[in-house]
Amino acid sequence: MYKTKILVRFDDICPTMDFNQFLRAISLLDKYKIKPLIGVIPNCLDSDLMIEKPHEDFWHFIKKLQARGYTIAMHGYQHIFESNHRGIVTRRLGSEFAGLPYEVQVDKLRKGKAILSSHGIETDVFFAPAHSYDENTIKALSVVGFKYMSDGKSPKAYMWHGIKCLPCKTGGCPKIRNASNYTAVFHAHEWVRPEKAVEYDRLVDLLETHSNMIVSFEKFSKQRCGNRWGQRLLEKCFVHYQAYIRPQLVKLYFKILKQ
Repeated sequence: MYKTKILVRFDDICPTMDFNQFLRAISLLDKYKIKPLIGVIPNCLDSDLMIEKPHEDFWHFIKKLQARGYTIAMHGYQHIFESNHRGIVTRRLGSEFAGLPYEVQVDKLRKGKAILSSHGIETDVFFAPAHSYDENTIKALSVVGFKYMSDGKSPKAYMWHGIKCLPCKTGGCPKIRNASNYTAVFHAHEWVRPEKAVEYDRLVDLLETHSNMIVSFEKFSKQRCGNRWGQRLLEKCFVHYQAYIRPQLVKLYFKILKQ
């Protein structure tokens, strides 16, 4: 029987993040003994993430989390969107990787990996800022030594240029319905914003309701792969639906309600 597996993921971890909000998350995760995947930005230059003064003990803090069973992923390089491309799984313009030459992407990934290594952190897991990447990103990841990418929009994992693309179909906390593999994505620093405060409540609900289905990245990454061509076709259909069909259905729904 297919068992539901849920991976909890936190993005935008960097020395200038809102530590109070992330510590709120850690307190909850500890309560339910959950070990998440956390995306660390090697050299964050994103002004939106310059929330606090750089914490001098940041890298020691990350190493302690890794020792406790947290899986560290490299989340981009500088978190700066210098390309005006969408990438292959999002319709949002702006990317740190998609649309840039292969050699440039390799250079970014190598520099980011070197920074993590200099702090004693080794990882073979990657996910891109804004979920934005292209085929050159996948090729570059393979060359630089990564094995996993947590940004795919397919129902099942698939292999592409030696990289295992793992399902991450939502940009937030998914509704757990059918037996499947889900990635719940959280940005703790956003919880201070009134329109985003509900995301903390969604984390609480997820942990209270589905903690028995939440697994470590190690277990999540061992899921079986589907056929690459079939999964990529389903991925393209999903992206098209989210970008073009779903918005029209939502408009139609509210139009009917008003009648």
